[in-house]
Amino acid sequence: MLRLFLDNRVWVLLLLPAILALYLISYFLGYQAPFGQENQATQILPYFANLSMAHLLAHFLMLLLNAVALNWVFNGREFLEKNTFIVSLNYLILASFFHIWGQASWLFVAHLWCILGLGLFFGVKPQQNSKKAAFNAGFAFGLSVLFEPEFVVLLPLLLLMFLVLRGYFWRELLLIIIGFLLPISGIYSYYYLSGESIQINFFTDFAYYNATWQDLTFIGLLSLVFIFSLLGLRARLHKASLKLKKQTQILTAFTFFVFAIGVAAFFLSGQIGLLSLTILPFSFYFSYALLSSSLGISSHLFFYILFVFSLLKFILFTI
Repeated sequence: MLRLFLDNRVWVLLLLPAILALYLISYFLGYQAPFGQENQATQILPYFANLSMAHLLAHFLMLLLNAVALNWVFNGREFLEKNTFIVSLNYLILASFFHIWGQASWLFVAHLWCILGLGLFFGVKPQQNSKKAAFNAGFAFGLSVLFEPEFVVLLPLLLLMFLVLRGYFWRELLLIIIGFLLPISGIYSYYYLSGESIQINFFTDFAYYNATWQDLTFIGLLSLVFIFSLLGLRARLHKASLKLKKQTQILTAFTFFVFAIGVAAFFLSGQIGLLSLTILPFSFYFSYALLSSSLGISSHLFFYILFVFSLLKFILFTI
C-alpha cells in the first residue's frame, strides 16, 4: 500500500474512500475515544443536530476533500520533483486522531480554508509584487476563523511567514491583515444590521485539563511523528532548491507555532483545534521521511505501526 501512494499513480486517490471506510468499520465495532474535550458548541447545521448519519457523511466527504486538496498543494507547489500521493494518506491517518465520527463539528471545514490559504502563500514569488496573493491568503485564513474561532491567533503567524518569504513590504502586510479581518467584520456587521445577537468566543476559558491516558498516548504519537517529520525535512534540505528552502522555512515556522500553541491550548482547556493544524505540515514532512533513503525501513515501519494503531484504537481503548 505504501509503495502505491509513494509513486506517481493518480488512480490511488480512488483508494482513499476505501481506506476511510476502514475507520468507519473500526469505529462501529469499537469505542469512540475522543481526544481532548468534546466540543458541543458548533454544529454543521442546526437542522442536522440530532442526525448522527449526517455528521458521518459530512466528516467522510470533508476528510476526502481536504486530503486531495492538501496533496494538490504539495504537488502543485513543487515540494518534490515528482508527483506523489502519500500526503493524502498521511492526512487521513493523522486526522483520525482529531475527530469524532457523528459529532457535529466545523473543524475540517476550517482545515480546508487553511489548506487553501497555505497554497496561496506558497504561490507567492519573493521577487514579484504579491498584493493579490497576500490579500487572498489572509482572506482564506480569515474564513477559517468563522468555523474555528480560536484560529484567530494565526494572524501574527501569517505576518511572520510573509516576512520570511517576501521581506518587509508594509502594503502587502496590511492587505493580509485586512483580508484576515474582513470575514470576521463581515459576519459581525451582518448580525448588527439584522438586529440579531452573536456570540463568538475566540478564546475558551482557561482551566487545567486533566488529560486521560488515551490523550497522552495521542500526544506521544504526535511527538514521534514530529521527530520523524524533522528528520525527513533535514534529509530533504540537503539537496533542496532555493525555492523549496524558502517554502520549508515558512512551513517550519507554521509547524512550530501551531504545535507549541496547540499543546498549550490542549493542556489549558482541552481544546484540540489548534493542535489539529499540525496535521498539515506533518503530512508534508512525514512524506519526506518515507521517501528518505537514509531513514529507510525505520520510517516505513513506523508508518505501518501508526496506521494499524489508528485503525484499532477504537477497539484497543475498550480493553
